[in-house]
Amino acid sequence: MPDMVGHDGKRVGCDDKTDGMNRHIYRLVAAVLAAITIVSCNGARKSETYRLLEDVDSYIEARPDSALAVLEGIDVEDLGSREEKAKYALLMSMALDKNYIDRTDFEVLQPAIDYYEDHGSATDKLRTFYYQGRIYCNRGESEDAMECLVKSIDLGSESNDLKTKARNYTAQGTLYYLYYNWDKIIESSLAAADCYKVLEDWDKYVVILCRISEGYRMKGDKEQAGEYLSKCQDLLDKINSTSKAHYYSGYLLHGFDNVSEEEILEIINDYLKICPKDQIDWLTIAATYLDLGNISAAREAINRYPGIAVKNQRYYAILTKIYQEEGSFKEALETYEQYNKITDSLDFVALKQDTQFIEERHQLELKALQEKEAKTRTALICIIALLVALIAIYLIRRQLQIRTAEKKQLEIEKKRYEQLYADAIAERDALTKMIEDSSVKDETKAVIRERLEVLNKVIISHITDTSSANKKAFQELEALVADRDSFIESTRLTIEGNNPEFIAALKKQGLTDEEINICCLYVIGLKGKDIKAYTSQPRHYNQSADIRHKLGLTENDTNLSIFLREMLEK
Repeated sequence: MPDMVGHDGKRVGCDDKTDGMNRHIYRLVAAVLAAITIVSCNGARKSETYRLLEDVDSYIEARPDSALAVLEGIDVEDLGSREEKAKYALLMSMALDKNYIDRTDFEVLQPAIDYYEDHGSATDKLRTFYYQGRIYCNRGESEDAMECLVKSIDLGSESNDLKTKARNYTAQGTLYYLYYNWDKIIESSLAAADCYKVLEDWDKYVVILCRISEGYRMKGDKEQAGEYLSKCQDLLDKINSTSKAHYYSGYLLHGFDNVSEEEILEIINDYLKICPKDQIDWLTIAATYLDLGNISAAREAINRYPGIAVKNQRYYAILTKIYQEEGSFKEALETYEQYNKITDSLDFVALKQDTQFIEERHQLELKALQEKEAKTRTALICIIALLVALIAIYLIRRQLQIRTAEKKQLEIEKKRYEQLYADAIAERDALTKMIEDSSVKDETKAVIRERLEVLNKVIISHITDTSSANKKAFQELEALVADRDSFIESTRLTIEGNNPEFIAALKKQGLTDEEINICCLYVIGLKGKDIKAYTSQPRHYNQSADIRHKLGLTENDTNLSIFLREMLEK
């Protein structure tokens, strides 16, 4: 029955129960309104903080020092949401990097990594995983760094942040330098160059073009190398002195046909004028003067190479040639010994010296003979000298042919030995770390120690006996590195003996024997880059991806190594 209202304005026909219900509704509405007010106030406060972060983002590129000061003034406790914490973490990491404060830990960036994996814009993802890659670079973990850089480009493909993309591609190229992968260096540098061109950042654009030119030069494609250097010439009026110095250095290293000596000397003078004195590449200057035949200028340039600097192989190579051109063959031989000590980890010195300088020694003999001929000025001596010269040339050519063949074979064996020794060292270091890992079981450590004992034996043998004739050591090392299957099998048997249910569970998931072996290596603490050396697959990533798929793991799930260890402990 509806309420009725009397003439006095009072309700009639409503009982006390109805009045109580109305009062309850009023209180509820009031409470809701109060809650909304509180939430609105809190939202306004967080919104204000977020607006401050967005303001920092707008000038962090131009004024990174100011950005860092503002960020350091923000109380982290005032960051309410995960989004605000992620935004702050990313901007702080950017500010630190732009102020040349390198980090080797993820303490600052981690909230951004956790959040932007599944949230945020393409630009947020691009930046976050780029800086994650930078941190891995600072830690010297190149494989993890490359994975992050690739992930950054993939997740941030729709971003318009060309600056970060350019830096990402440049960082990739730098990592490829570690493996002398000139094709990949060129590929990543071309991508960076496209970004810098759109940005009209001509300074960085020229530097990247010089890197591309270097890549083609190292591949032996002089035409392409010259083409990219030529692209820089039209931009010289638009770039600063540092970039010009970079271009001039690349130009001198490359060299051009049909370029007069005067033009080259002019380039050298321009380079010396604009390049800071403490950054002048005196080795390139010396090498250029050598090519011009100006030995005295080359000598002067290399003498200005900083004495406190570490004398690298290029220094000794150039100095050796200077001594040769000066006729100081004794000094040339001594200098080459220094060059050889740097570049050759094995003791192939004697044979390589013989091969390298045999022609020069014969030329020296011939020169002495010719000087004797000039002094005697007799027909008889001239005839004898001519006959001797012809015989000497014939013998030199024959000997050089033999030496060349020997040298090629020696270089092949040397490279094989160096790679095998490097693999043994890397394996030893990785296994040593696992011995120190408290999470690795004693049974597994026993297998690792057996492998380490064999590794150390061969490595010590190499250190104490570095003669090039030590074929026995070479054969032992080759057999050791190749026989990794026994270590893998021992590791699996040890784990299977102590945790048979773990192996059974892997088989139940459809893993092959080879994949199970890889899982066992993950369990004892080996990283992907270490495991790759134990497998025959050209790309370890493919195997890891197959394992994750069979175990029901996505790209966003936990680390494979952590998952397997947790699975083992269940």
